[in-house]
Amino acid sequence: MSKKNQHGLALLSVLLTLTLAMLLASGIAESLQRQVRVSQGLQSREQGWQYALSSEQLAVKVLNQDFKDEKESVHLGQTWATGNQTFSVDRGQISGDVVDMQGCLNLNALAHDDAVDKESGKKETPLGVKVLAALLENLEVDSYTAESIVQATRDWVFPKTIPVAASGADDDEYLALPVAYLAGNTDMRDKSEWRAVKGVTPERAVKALPFLCTIPESELQLNINTVPEDQPELMAAILLNRVDTVRAKDILAQRPRDGWRDVDEFLALSQVAAIKTDDIKQALKVNSRFFEVRSRIQVGNTETRINSLMVRGSKDKLTVIRRRTGEV
Repeated sequence: MSKKNQHGLALLSVLLTLTLAMLLASGIAESLQRQVRVSQGLQSREQGWQYALSSEQLAVKVLNQDFKDEKESVHLGQTWATGNQTFSVDRGQISGDVVDMQGCLNLNALAHDDAVDKESGKKETPLGVKVLAALLENLEVDSYTAESIVQATRDWVFPKTIPVAASGADDDEYLALPVAYLAGNTDMRDKSEWRAVKGVTPERAVKALPFLCTIPESELQLNINTVPEDQPELMAAILLNRVDTVRAKDILAQRPRDGWRDVDEFLALSQVAAIKTDDIKQALKVNSRFFEVRSRIQVGNTETRINSLMVRGSKDKLTVIRRRTGEV
């Protein structure tokens, strides 16, 4: 082999070695960058979680101060109800709201069988069932469909595997579907679960879900001081549509900034005093026990959402009983 060929072969070997070294270095650099990105993501998520816990504690402090200032009432004029608060933090920001979970219709309050009047022997439909039926009527769902949805919802949260009413639905109905599943037969953990109930179409869910919620409480308790002003349909439903949505809108517009002092003051309103309220009075409240802190945390390129459900216990102590998380 000539010297010229030997030099060419040596140069080719050097170039090949250099190419392999560059490919190896590039692979190592890419792997390192990937590990850095993973580490940064993990750090952002952990930092977001800690910020979320901080937002919970801030909400607790605000609520406790409001409880101290007005022990017997919860209303939308208090500090906790100041929505869409945003705070800048290291590498991002925290924003969120506190929501009174008794200013909406609790679906779990439908988990009751019909009561029987001892004197007449007649069955009495639970109040929660009546309120949901009235709400669906206000949302322009026809009466037959509304009745079917209400009874199916009742069956979903009722702890038995047979329908409570003929128009209800339980396991047999859902097992016959193309994609089969079972009814819950227990409390709903989140209102989005209502979408699985027979008769609840996407269109109906979009209409109704803003008025609904789920808390671990079987008795219907609605805080008339925290029903949103833009939801007269719910206020009318609470009154079992004995007032229409126009009058319900007037009632909400006339609500004092610091709410009604007690239920009797509310019932004394001219729009309400003229209707029967004995059967609904026990469900009306001006105070609340359940609140949800809805936090949105932005850290770097990671957004974390955490909804923390709190219950107000003895001595006004707030305890987190449920957290739902999600990352975008």
